[in-house]
Amino acid sequence: MARAAAWTGGFAAATGAVLGAIVGLLCWLPDAGVSGHPLSAVKGGVLGFLAAQHGGLTLDGVPIGLAPLLGLTVVALLAWRAGTTLAEVAGQLRERRQRALVGAAVVQALTFAAACLILVPFSALGTTSAQPIPVAVAAFVLFGSVALIALLRGRLALVVPAHVLAGLRGAAGALAVYVGAGAVLVAGSLVLHATTATQMSRQVGGGISGLPVLVLGVLCAPNAAVAGAAYIAGPGFAVGSGTMFTAFSSGHGLLPAFPLLAALPTGRGAPPVVLIWMAVSVLVAGLVAVRLAARRDGLRAVAVAAGAAGCGMGLLAWLGGGAVGTGRLRTIGASPWQAGFAVAGEIATIALVYLAVRAIRERVAGRAPVGRRDEPELAGVGASDSDR
Repeated sequence: MARAAAWTGGFAAATGAVLGAIVGLLCWLPDAGVSGHPLSAVKGGVLGFLAAQHGGLTLDGVPIGLAPLLGLTVVALLAWRAGTTLAEVAGQLRERRQRALVGAAVVQALTFAAACLILVPFSALGTTSAQPIPVAVAAFVLFGSVALIALLRGRLALVVPAHVLAGLRGAAGALAVYVGAGAVLVAGSLVLHATTATQMSRQVGGGISGLPVLVLGVLCAPNAAVAGAAYIAGPGFAVGSGTMFTAFSSGHGLLPAFPLLAALPTGRGAPPVVLIWMAVSVLVAGLVAVRLAARRDGLRAVAVAAGAAGCGMGLLAWLGGGAVGTGRLRTIGASPWQAGFAVAGEIATIALVYLAVRAIRERVAGRAPVGRRDEPELAGVGASDSDR
């Protein structure tokens, strides 16, 4: 069991490093004649994989805490696959002891973190490198959490109360609505500001030479979707100190020429169509949460859904934000606690209103008078006295 755990953890780290190296080479190929040795591209791709652990890195001496969420999602998928494989091995060995399973998950996460730690010196590019201890700790926590859930998911239904599972499903549904609505908002804004995005793209390298910037924009697209979700929830997000974007105010300042930033709101507040989209999104998220959660012990499940959705939104805001240096861009993304409390409060309010309306309707329906027949029932012709 321990051997399988170590093998799957190391294989997941190797797979992630190879995927990062492939992305680095694809970005290097368009300018292969002038952009340096291909080994540098491989190192850059592995460095991107390590940065996806959310442990931070140092870029030309500047600390970077912002990590592309798409890369982190890939790491989570690798962890889920590793946990699922380990569960299959445990099934084949008929290992059901919880202590043994948790121990195997710890070995798996330690192996993954150790492999990431080994990759740190290899991926260094001059003054650009990952931070060894933070990367190892972040890799262990991220990989271990996801892999452990994948390993024990079959047992969760047996030990976790039904209303908690229902509440977690409701929270997941609500978060999907928030993030999906945020992604639609960002995509629509990019379409409306396509000219600005094109100009920014040319400033940082147009044509095929701009492929690395395009790849970085795709990797950061989930970060933008989370920021859009926080915008819909109300607290908004920041892109630098003193540059806060909400539905009713927008603080503008000097920003880097990054094409994805063309989607930032303009003007003093959101237009009516955006306000309507925000209201509809919040309402749908609350209804999805209560409909999924209230199937089991309504009030308690809804409480779990609201709390879990708030915690989930706070976690997403923390993962999707970060700092770029210690200067003006040291604050990027949504405030985790503000976004979390806003989402929890909105879902709880909508759910309570929904449950109250449903209870009133059920009470009114229960008190409705039963229809009475005006005419007596006649016995059938030719029926016997006993049948009448």
